Amino acid sequence: MPKVKIVSDPYRCVTRFFNMRTDWTEVSEESSPNSSLLAKKYTEGFFPFKAREIVDELLDEYGDGTSALEIVFEGSDDEWDELQDVCSSEALAPLVKLERSERALANARDILPYIREVFDELYPIIAGTADGSSETLDRLRKFRDASSDMIPICVVGNYSAGKSSFINALIGTELLPSGDRPVTARIFQIERSDQQDRASIGFKYADESINVTFTDDGMKISPSAARGKALDEIAKAATDGGESLAERVRAALGAINSFREGKDEPTLSDLVKVRVPFGRGTDWGSGKKIVIFDTPGSNTNSNADHVRVLREAMRGMSDGLPIYVTTYDALDSNDNADLYEQISQMPALDERFAMIVVNKADDADIPEGGFTKEDEEWVMDTVVVRNLYAQGIYFVSSIAGLGAKTSGDFADRHYDRVFRRLQDQYEDPEDKYYTRLFDYDLMPEQLRAKAVREAEACDNRLLANSGLFSVERGIDEFASKYSAYNKCFQSETLLHELIGQTDARLEESGAALESSRAVLSADLDASKNELLDELIQLSISTCEDAVEGYLPNMNEWAKQSVAASGLTSERLREWESDITAAKRREMGAEEKRRDAEGKKAAVTANLRARVQNAWDTRDVLGIAGIAKSLASDWNTAREAEAESEAIFRGADREASDDLLRRVRAQFDDDITRLMREAEAYSKGYWEEQAEASRKALLDLASDGAGIDDERREALRSIIVDFRDLSLDDELPEISEIRYPFDPNKLWKAPLRVQYNMELSQRVSKWRSVVEPAHEASFREWLHELTDALSLGAVDLNPELRKKFDSVVNTEREIEAQRSKRIRLHSGEKRVSGYMTWQEG
Repeated sequence: MPKVKIVSDPYRCVTRFFNMRTDWTEVSEESSPNSSLLAKKYTEGFFPFKAREIVDELLDEYGDGTSALEIVFEGSDDEWDELQDVCSSEALAPLVKLERSERALANARDILPYIREVFDELYPIIAGTADGSSETLDRLRKFRDASSDMIPICVVGNYSAGKSSFINALIGTELLPSGDRPVTARIFQIERSDQQDRASIGFKYADESINVTFTDDGMKISPSAARGKALDEIAKAATDGGESLAERVRAALGAINSFREGKDEPTLSDLVKVRVPFGRGTDWGSGKKIVIFDTPGSNTNSNADHVRVLREAMRGMSDGLPIYVTTYDALDSNDNADLYEQISQMPALDERFAMIVVNKADDADIPEGGFTKEDEEWVMDTVVVRNLYAQGIYFVSSIAGLGAKTSGDFADRHYDRVFRRLQDQYEDPEDKYYTRLFDYDLMPEQLRAKAVREAEACDNRLLANSGLFSVERGIDEFASKYSAYNKCFQSETLLHELIGQTDARLEESGAALESSRAVLSADLDASKNELLDELIQLSISTCEDAVEGYLPNMNEWAKQSVAASGLTSERLREWESDITAAKRREMGAEEKRRDAEGKKAAVTANLRARVQNAWDTRDVLGIAGIAKSLASDWNTAREAEAESEAIFRGADREASDDLLRRVRAQFDDDITRLMREAEAYSKGYWEEQAEASRKALLDLASDGAGIDDERREALRSIIVDFRDLSLDDELPEISEIRYPFDPNKLWKAPLRVQYNMELSQRVSKWRSVVEPAHEASFREWLHELTDALSLGAVDLNPELRKKFDSVVNTEREIEAQRSKRIRLHSGEKRVSGYMTWQEG
């Protein structure tokens, strides 16, 4: 049986392929220069979107046509689910045998919370060391955005493609002005308002942050003292715009959009932030922090600055989902080709997840009944699709979709007229032109099958047939599952860049402090400085050595202790065997099986005996009785066998539940013990370091030159009598560390992999609480002891005391900066560790 392996790492954006010869051999330019698997769309594309194509290529290149191709998979649980769906299809099931490797990656949505925690720990260090440059501030903003729950959706396309209408349909209300002429001159950032009777618009005007709030009672501009032509126009438009909240906000946006700065007029910002309640008939996006960016069309001559506006808005984004809106007749246009070139140069947009929306599909000349193979090939070969195809191509009637959410109630006359014309063809199956636009969607086969099932099950036929429902499901899939991979990848990249910047600045600052320390130290009287300088230097070097050795010691403890506590295959099999055997004994399963086997054997024995008896007695008429007895015996045997099987299944089911309870109980025991051990090991380390520091200082005081015996004895007494290091302060309780272990809410990798990873992550979280607290206590203890010794070592007049304090403070600042650098690099390793392979 031919055997191949897929190794997919969505965090590093790479997929590798291997085939089994005498050993695993990677498919590469050297080993397989002509392999189609080396195409960029397979090696760098998002695996779930390419899974079917990849399997087909594997079958073409390595299938032998006589036996099933064995495919071993290494990757995340999300990807494994997608691959299983692909290979379980009627066409592929006989051709492929799937196997999952013992190596696996965690799902991004499971590890993202841990990455956020590392960010929260490191952010104060990075922000506190920032140089204030625009580049650093931009990275800090992305640093926060990448780890947040915000899902940026960037709607791009050329003007007249209907981007604003499409966004209105998504949010279920007529918010953005629309038309065939260019109507969007600025970037609108749209978020769902938490309250149905509240909306707001934020922008900068004359370099001042302006916030316009809307309620049922009216409109308010903050700050109240703000003045200007733009604000007057906004206020007038909102007042005249209508009665509903959406109408007033829409009118205000229209005024902002059409505002033009004159010679003496201040500038109004390109980015306008809008918070507005989505339509009452719109559940889409609820529970998620979705932010929609409406961008200007790039091909209008009336605003040559649109491309700059678009690029500037994208500069602050870290993990955007690009939705490219076009029309059917423009798929292969030069304007779209030019826009693609501009989009491809914006690193904020990840093309691996791009969606293409063919809007105004009701006006498109698409064939009745769906695309032919030739039609599909033409669409797939157009400029936009050829370059941006990833999740899929969705055919949409935005006006029909919006009407499905508003029950056909429109404020815009054009919307109303178009909807009345379209409604029957999307809602009435008896209509001559009845159309289901989702039938035209083009996407990977397994994704399309799922999309069609969901659209057919949608209880709002008009919404489903308008094509909008399928787009919303695609966005939901990205928001709930796929965006987390992008966020994790962006987070790691940004953290690496920020740590590099911060580390360099800390090193520069440390060098400057060292120079300052040397100057300050030289100012002290040389005769009084020798012992004092030795004390300070010894204290600092002792502290640095202790801090430097702390994390490696804790890492080694964690490596050994967590590994020793982990769940092994042997341990799990032993538990399962013992629990299953006990449960079967308890339920009498073996007795029932023996009884069933006895009754089954009796069928043959009874038949033989009855036949023999009939032969011996020449009872020909008894044959009918034999058949009846046989049927009765057989039914009795089958009932006994069915009862036995039911008892075994019940016993195994209860054993499975008992096994999970035992695993959970063991997890509780393990995490409680490891938390206790982590705290105890940390305390032991610092107590040992404290005593080593005390001894080193005592040796220096005993042997120090230039002091009399009386002062020497005083210093010895200070050291000997100084308080012991106390690490008994109560640490904060982190409730989530003790949450019950629940593999059903995690990824579906082998149970032991889930167990061991979750245990390791929770111990890591507890260490992030224990370690800084204990380190700070040690520092404070050593600083107090050093201060006491320093004051006892020399007699300082007020002027010298001031210089002495400056030296000490400078030394400790240097020490603190070195500690920060250690923490930064430790955090970086933790983030990378979450995205590394877990061994079964």
